[in-house]
Amino acid sequence: MKRIAWIVGLAILLAGCAPAYDKQEEELMKETQENSQKEKAIVPKHSISDEYYRPLVNKQDKYEPSEARGIIVRQVDNRLDIEEMEMGLRRHSKEVYDPNEYFFQDGQYLSTDILNDWLDRKVNAEESDGTPNGLNPSLPLGATEEQYRENPVYLSHILEQNFFKKTDEDSVELSGISISLAMKSEYEFQVEKWGASYYEEISRDEMLTQGKKMAQTVLERLRGMEKLGDIPIMITIYQQEAKSSVVPGNFLAKTTVEGKNNQINEWETIDEKYVLFPSDEAEQNYKKESEDMVDFQNDVANYFPNYIGVVGKGFYKDDELVNMEVTIPIEFKGKAEIVSLTQYVYSLIMENFPNYFGIEVKIESHEGQESLIVRKPGEDKPYVHIYDK
Repeated sequence: MKRIAWIVGLAILLAGCAPAYDKQEEELMKETQENSQKEKAIVPKHSISDEYYRPLVNKQDKYEPSEARGIIVRQVDNRLDIEEMEMGLRRHSKEVYDPNEYFFQDGQYLSTDILNDWLDRKVNAEESDGTPNGLNPSLPLGATEEQYRENPVYLSHILEQNFFKKTDEDSVELSGISISLAMKSEYEFQVEKWGASYYEEISRDEMLTQGKKMAQTVLERLRGMEKLGDIPIMITIYQQEAKSSVVPGNFLAKTTVEGKNNQINEWETIDEKYVLFPSDEAEQNYKKESEDMVDFQNDVANYFPNYIGVVGKGFYKDDELVNMEVTIPIEFKGKAEIVSLTQYVYSLIMENFPNYFGIEVKIESHEGQESLIVRKPGEDKPYVHIYDK
């Protein structure tokens, strides 16, 4: 797909938002997980920006996936939660592992077998060896509905990310690990295999209590693994949304444990939240942004006859709006209409939205994305891409 980028109002043709990469790579040596031998690791010499980690790839010049690749899709129901967990964990990791000094690799220590062992609910555990590895509460064989409600599955997934640092001119070594515990806000269960489904809400306080308890156990188990005894480990607790939610959940707390320490002493509260516009929550708790979005929606509806709706997703940190993502679905009636609507939306952003937060607007039809308008925080003018299909 070719992309024609327009700076609306200035009539400047851009080459596109993707940076031009060259083929240069840096070849380093990395100690393997299985033994103390070293193998080649390839590091691209360029990054999209200082906000992103440069990845490590293997000696075949290929991206090396997680040892537990794919398990998150089976454990976490909402794709929005999956994306937020993965990108959000990197976002929080930047406060501990500087992207200018560290390289990124998907987790290599928590394998599928380990995660299945830790996450699976143990049934009739009292009659086994008495020391189940499962982090979630166990159940007796033939448990009643009440016993299911009193012993919910709190933890659905553990996400691992690894960070490497240069040790000399041609070597890197594991220098940090980030972990995120995905905690359920809603527990779904069946007493009988083919019976009715029941639901139990899990309060934030209960979720945090259980999450912190599990985090301590995870830390101790990681410390017992080869090569992880003296590595800094950051742990976060993530609250999932219900699987039907149109916005992701959010991180609740985080802690960093220095190397050789196997005890979590304190937690830092994370105040982040995604808010849907329009919604009752937005109208009640975020009145200014809610009114702005209603005005924006009305302006678009009055201007464009084939308009379907406007949906916004606001990201708040410490109760301040950081970024707003807006989707405008339309009925496609021709390229001229797309260009005209894009120009109009551009002008609405310039005139009605302050630049202390970022904003991203996607105009979409049944044929796919038609245009993109992005303004980063602090910038005066957005840049625009109109897709030529």
